[in-house]
Order: sequence, then C-alpha cells, then structure tokens
Amino acid sequence: MNYFKKNKRLYAFLAAFLVTIVLLLSGLFIVTHAEHDCTGEDCLVCAEIEACVCTIQLLSKAVGTGAVVIFAYLVISKILSFCQTGLFLCPVSLVSLKIRLDN
Repeated sequence: MNYFKKNKRLYAFLAAFLVTIVLLLSGLFIVTHAEHDCTGEDCLVCAEIEACVCTIQLLSKAVGTGAVVIFAYLVISKILSFCQTGLFLCPVSLVSLKIRLDN
C-alpha cells in the first residue's frame, strides 16, 4: 500500500502518457488509411477506422468529464475552506485585526 502512495506521480504521468499515445496513434491510423481501397461491407480497415474514431470519442469524453470533476472539486474545496475560516460571515473583525478594547 505504501508503495503505491510513493509512486503516485509516476502512475499519473504513465496514465497521461498512455492516453496521449493512444490518441495520437489512433489519429495517425485514421489519417494514413483514410484513402484506402475499400473491399466493401466487410472491410477490415474501415472497421479499424471506426474503432479508432470510437476510441478517440470515448477518451475525449472521459478527459472532459475528468477535468470538470477536478475543477468542481477544487472550487468546492476552496468555498468550504473559505466558509470554515469564518471570513465568509465577517471578513474583518476586531479579533482578526488583533485590537484590544481595554479602557
């Protein structure tokens, strides 16, 4: 368990690298085989191009959803930390300014 915590950055980089490679190779396959000699309904190249397009769409949606979730988490955590400090209700108080009222 401790081993996975140590290499968290490495695993995140590896996952991002693999997603990038899959996207680039899928796009490269589509571009290089767009003008192939199609054999008809059972064309293997057309089936592979369709699989590549589906992969690109799926990964794009997953990355977009992940970005939205991470952004929402960061915004909510900032709002909650702001509310917990008490600054939300009273931004400036005598205590926060460290003013003593000794007369």
